[in-house]
Amino acid sequence: MGYQSKCWPGEDPLDGWNELPLDPEAMRAYWDADVLDEFGIKPRKIIKTTDPFLVRFRVELVGPLWRCMTGNWNFDIGFTSIGPGGMFDLSSLLPAGALDIIGWNGCERRGECVHKEYKVPANTIQVVNGVTMYELAATYRLTCCGDQVGAVGGEPLEEYEFYTP
Repeated sequence: MGYQSKCWPGEDPLDGWNELPLDPEAMRAYWDADVLDEFGIKPRKIIKTTDPFLVRFRVELVGPLWRCMTGNWNFDIGFTSIGPGGMFDLSSLLPAGALDIIGWNGCERRGECVHKEYKVPANTIQVVNGVTMYELAATYRLTCCGDQVGAVGGEPLEEYEFYTP
């Protein structure tokens, strides 16, 4: 019978065969996000607001279909205060696109490793009454064709205390 095309209405149905090998061997992703001190070392769970710090996002792509993908990677870290202070996404405090990789092309890059690191300037994270504890969670998203989501992921990063010295 075949598929009646919406692109070519009134034409013969699209009835060719195909195989889409969308199994784990064709396309998988592993990822990690970290908060690091300005020297690239995992900090203790207490960070001075006057110290810059790094955020690092790494995605390892496994399988041949990633080479056929293209799009924009958007990384972020959500901050939710434990107590007064509210919640926000880190990207809202940084220059537009600071945590993004725009125009990624799996074919050109040979696809396997995606890495984004950004140095968050001192005094970016605000605290209430000199100290705020935040629960952090990282996210990633690959979008293509404008706003179509190709891949998403998340990772809780535990609690960090920010304080003004």
